[in-house]
Amino acid sequence: MSANGISNLTYKADRQVAKLDLAQAKRQGKVVARDGTITGSVDTSKPYYRSNNVYDLTSLPNPYDAGTNTSNADDTPNTGGLLIARPWVGVVSLAAPTTLAEALPSETFVQLESWYDGSDSSSFTPNNPADGATFTQWSDKSAFAHNANPIGGATTRASYQTNELNTLSVVRFDGNDGLSINPYSSLANAPALAIFIVMKMTSATGNPAVFVTNSGATGITYDSAAGKFLIKAASGIGTSTVANDSTAFHIHSFAYDGTQTGNANRLKYRYDKTDVTLNFAATTVGSTLSASNTTLYIGNNNGTNFFTGDVAEFLVFTHVLTSTEISNVENYLSTKWGL
Repeated sequence: MSANGISNLTYKADRQVAKLDLAQAKRQGKVVARDGTITGSVDTSKPYYRSNNVYDLTSLPNPYDAGTNTSNADDTPNTGGLLIARPWVGVVSLAAPTTLAEALPSETFVQLESWYDGSDSSSFTPNNPADGATFTQWSDKSAFAHNANPIGGATTRASYQTNELNTLSVVRFDGNDGLSINPYSSLANAPALAIFIVMKMTSATGNPAVFVTNSGATGITYDSAAGKFLIKAASGIGTSTVANDSTAFHIHSFAYDGTQTGNANRLKYRYDKTDVTLNFAATTVGSTLSASNTTLYIGNNNGTNFFTGDVAEFLVFTHVLTSTEISNVENYLSTKWGL
């Protein structure tokens, strides 16, 4: 370490941080010279690039104390257990990640609760459906197997449509179709929820539901009379300023964090990667989702308020995402779907 001067630093705390700084640059695909000089920018094409590439000293239980050569046991204990990949628990901001795994640190990616991908023909039952064919299951690509099934018989099945967006396939709802995921027990009393949807709603009549829980208190619906999307969580209802665009696909991002204070901090909505102000009127966003949440509906509200349009991708996380992670997921979606 003499070439880069780290061994000459007085304190172990400084040496620890200096080593992590060099490793962080390397994991981000930057160039690290023998003398410790860092050049270049984030480069995902480098063979030494890693998606977990931002360190956090607080993820280490025994970091060296600043200005000393000692450490105290359990300075920053991980009360929830060991953290995957610590101290590399963060990810750098990426403008155009090509995969979801690249967009997220590994510990966030493995906690993805549901992943419905319209472009993956193997995720449907029957597999590889023909253009326009209906299906009996949209399989969850996450590790949790929250598979989505039609709410009724053959007449209420959504269809698979090829070459609809950026040459990729999507799922089409005709205003009489709906999917449900039951059971979805992790939604009950959840203190956090993040959902991302790439969709085009072709009809705004009938107060359609994009998604909603069986309690009715959490989801994204449309107020046909007001002509605006409604964002709901934990009994709070935020009226957005976004009117439906029936001609194009858009990215809708929903983020709920019940540990925050105030409606605007607990429930946030983004439209095409831009924050949207919500008007909560007299409603209050609670600190946890309803205890009765056991089912998630997509494209309907328990057999009513049917959605008409196309859904390209639908992602669900039941924990808080950082602002960088949210942006990276949105950038992954916009890159993949050409938005």
